[in-house]
Amino acid sequence: MENLPAHVELLSYLFVVVYMSSVTLETTRGEISGTLRDLRLTGGALLANLVMVPLLGVVLVKLFVLPPDTGTGLLMLALSPGGLFALQFARVSKGNRVLAVALLLVFSVLAVLTTPVLVVLLFPAVEAGKLPFTQLVVLLLLLVVAPLLAGRALQRLVPEVAPKLGRLLGLLSIVIFIIVAATSSQHKSPAIKSLGANGIVAIVVLTLSSWIVGWLLGGPEVRNRKVLAISTSMRNVGVCLPIAINYFPGTEVVAPILAFSGISIPMNMLFALITGFTLRDTEESARPAKA
Repeated sequence: MENLPAHVELLSYLFVVVYMSSVTLETTRGEISGTLRDLRLTGGALLANLVMVPLLGVVLVKLFVLPPDTGTGLLMLALSPGGLFALQFARVSKGNRVLAVALLLVFSVLAVLTTPVLVVLLFPAVEAGKLPFTQLVVLLLLLVVAPLLAGRALQRLVPEVAPKLGRLLGLLSIVIFIIVAATSSQHKSPAIKSLGANGIVAIVVLTLSSWIVGWLLGGPEVRNRKVLAISTSMRNVGVCLPIAINYFPGTEVVAPILAFSGISIPMNMLFALITGFTLRDTEESARPAKA
């Protein structure tokens, strides 16, 4: 499979930058820190994303006897938390938006700091990769962490304008994503087909199992369970794709990452729609009746 064209790569990077900027513009620091102080919920989220899903990825690679490149891509996804569309799907599911933002922030930073290190330790590079390790980390920091910090700075400087700007950037990111999806669809379909039945089933099982893990560790409130299920299943394609392109050039490692995006996004949209219409917290359902 050929690597993505340069214009698709640039659009993908632009999407990540715009989206991450919008996240911290929409939510205040106090809301995020208050949510993260729930140690039981935060601990469950960390356990699900940093321990259980990576272990699940190892089991699936062995169970389905995946080819080396496919297995590498799937394991990279399992190691990398913080799927970018978790926030949008949390909104659709009527989940806890602040928790979704808090988890996205924490997991995105953790993915940038840990995924490249784990990839270097676990997988040998092909021809040492196109980018040295330090440059790869810098690229991820510029794509993910710098926009988060920029959004936070604007939130503090212009708190009245920041939420509106965040919503505008959020809408812009959706437009960019649609363009990226349209321009990369010709690459996603071959990527999905190239995995074969075992690779496709492994991605579906990873998504389904992540829902279960996140739901069980999400605590008693349904709105939190929805968010943790979605956040756990949406692995960080935004971090994995630059690593696959720059650290494994000329291989098929990018194929399972594109395929995961093409499979897990529709699955999570369906999950969000169904749970949004059918599952609510008891207190939340009772409010309209009291009004």
